[in-house]
Amino acid sequence: MDELRLVQQLDAEIPPASPEQLAPARNRLMAMATAASPALSEPPPVRRENTSPAASRESSPVTARNRRSTWRNWRLALGSVMAAGVAAAVAAVLVLAPDRLGGDVPAARADATQVLRNAAAAALRLPDVAPRPDQFIYRRAQDGPATSESWLSVDGTRDGLSRETSAGKRTDAILPGCRNGRAAVMKGNEVVAGQTEKCTPQPGYLADLPTDVAGMRSYLAEHGSGEPGSVNAAGKDVLDLADSYLRPQSRAALYEAAATVPGLRAVEGVTDGAGRTGVGIAWPSTAGAGEIVLVFHPETYAFLGMSETSAVLAVAVVDRVGQTG
Repeated sequence: MDELRLVQQLDAEIPPASPEQLAPARNRLMAMATAASPALSEPPPVRRENTSPAASRESSPVTARNRRSTWRNWRLALGSVMAAGVAAAVAAVLVLAPDRLGGDVPAARADATQVLRNAAAAALRLPDVAPRPDQFIYRRAQDGPATSESWLSVDGTRDGLSRETSAGKRTDAILPGCRNGRAAVMKGNEVVAGQTEKCTPQPGYLADLPTDVAGMRSYLAEHGSGEPGSVNAAGKDVLDLADSYLRPQSRAALYEAAATVPGLRAVEGVTDGAGRTGVGIAWPSTAGAGEIVLVFHPETYAFLGMSETSAVLAVAVVDRVGQTG
């Protein structure tokens, strides 16, 4: 059983006990602690006249009964205190739990800043895999009933693939790599034989992303897609990066940088594009375009997707097109 969840439930259902309610149980506990047994007050006299094993065995039943009686009295006393003051104990656990869990707090009570910081801490616990230039970034996502998959060349020089599956129909499209400044020409989803065009490699993995908060904030400001100061546009930029493959330190820096954006709020009980429930971080609209809501898992703080729109189902580094993990 998840003890922290049980504590949260008790805290929500039981009102805190007052000092007056706790006083009788506390008094009974103290009285039992001092009078329940000689073992709890002063040590019994030492009998030196007979220390043989047989004598010890003869006295053991009495000793065992005394111990059982003492433990029974203590259990009654503790049970009385717990019954009267369980809410106060619950509150104390909730206050101590965040420090003991590395700063985490229950998502239902956390604000946007705390959720993002928890996501950053969780990101640092992920395996750190540095993609090779000859590998591919595999991503699978869901948009309502449609599923999309992609294999993007890590350095942008190799042919990748995009795949869409909807209503049982699958459509594949080649993503031409850019080699020596030239890429194959596409007509629809088909390669035009013998024709190339100028290109610039589009890496599927951003190897130069900052790994610290200050650097990530500067990166987001420099590469922002909207007007300077637009919180909504910043949310889209964070979404684009969170959707892709990031190494743990860069992902943690992204969430920590996002946590410094003013005006964000946590939204409970939101769902991603696959219907998974999580805690959302809402980026307010500055031009009437609607909020951007990023969804995180309520316990692991893994990034799930965008509220009711998209869901990230898998992201991995693979060796070839078609491989999924």
